[in-house]
Amino acid sequence: MLKFKILICFLILSVTNTYLISAQSLEKELVKADSLYEKKQYITAIKIYNKIYKEGKSSPAMLLKLARIEEGMNNIGASIYYLENYYQQTKDEKALDYLRESTEKKNALGFDYGIGYKADLFYKEWKIYFKLFFSIILFLGLGMMIKNQKSTAKKRYYFTVALIPILIVAFLNNYEGRSEAIITTNPSFLHEGPSAGANLVRKIDVPAKIQVKKQVDVWSKVIFEEKEAYIKTSQIKKL
Repeated sequence: MLKFKILICFLILSVTNTYLISAQSLEKELVKADSLYEKKQYITAIKIYNKIYKEGKSSPAMLLKLARIEEGMNNIGASIYYLENYYQQTKDEKALDYLRESTEKKNALGFDYGIGYKADLFYKEWKIYFKLFFSIILFLGLGMMIKNQKSTAKKRYYFTVALIPILIVAFLNNYEGRSEAIITTNPSFLHEGPSAGANLVRKIDVPAKIQVKKQVDVWSKVIFEEKEAYIKTSQIKKL
């Protein structure tokens, strides 16, 4: 038993140590990238920033720098992608105003930063809390049904109380919100099937936002302007 406890402690310490080393390494990389950014060595800086971003360690300040670098390199789709990520983290209305202005100037397609966009972000952010709240109501309703099982009227009442959260929780479990992506490679091509040889649906020369249905090998099935099509997954960045 003692050996088992020692082994568990060793494993916990090993995992913790690995995590700390990884965090320290990323922190050093970020300091290096920031230094390169200040020196205007953007090409080298963005490689490091992208590495950190893929590790899921991005900060609002880093996202802004990525957006600025991509815009300076005329990669407008990628710039919009990082700026949207920045807005989602900070809810900075100035960033949203800039997104509206930028997408209008570039004649970008599929972008809408109105009430629907904000409602979707609100849903995704609060979904877990909605599930928790309605799950509590559900269990309370079921508990009261059991407590009052001798009273038919009360059982019916509490069944109704439980039924509504059941439906809501089922909806929350099955709807993740909008699954969107931004086309970051221009020109890009939408095809009828997951093949470069499939019929061309449309050529995209400007930044565009699309809905992603699923991935098929190196292709993604998407909806653009209410039409289903396929695009290479490497040409998009999922939000």
